[in-house]
Amino acid sequence: MRLKLIHTRQFLVLALFFYGVIYTQAQTLYALKIDRNVRNQAQDITRAYQPRLVLGADQALEFQNTVAKYLVKKKSILDNPYTTDNQKNYRLKEISSHESSEMVDVLYSYQWQEYLRIKPEIQPLPYQKSYFDDAVAGN
Repeated sequence: MRLKLIHTRQFLVLALFFYGVIYTQAQTLYALKIDRNVRNQAQDITRAYQPRLVLGADQALEFQNTVAKYLVKKKSILDNPYTTDNQKNYRLKEISSHESSEMVDVLYSYQWQEYLRIKPEIQPLPYQKSYFDDAVAGN
């Protein structure tokens, strides 16, 4: 009985160790994906929101990190050569929606309402020309 308990304990320690290693590597990979350009872009976007949202120091940092995370996702969507323009459009709208939803945890409710109102001005979605744009007759 004592021997079985020791083996179980060793197994749990080993499993937790490997889980910790894998988790750390995943975080490191994510940190490497956020390069200097993305960080600068996230700082610029945060600065654009600052006068309207009046973010505190900690809040601004968390806001900037959230924006950076979604800029990485946006870049991976735009750089994927295997997706069509319609798929890219759909995914960009989807991650923009996820970003707005995640900002609920960062902003106060009145700030979040203002964020939603001004987001299309500061972070517009790229417009993709559709086939129907040419179908409208002009006067």
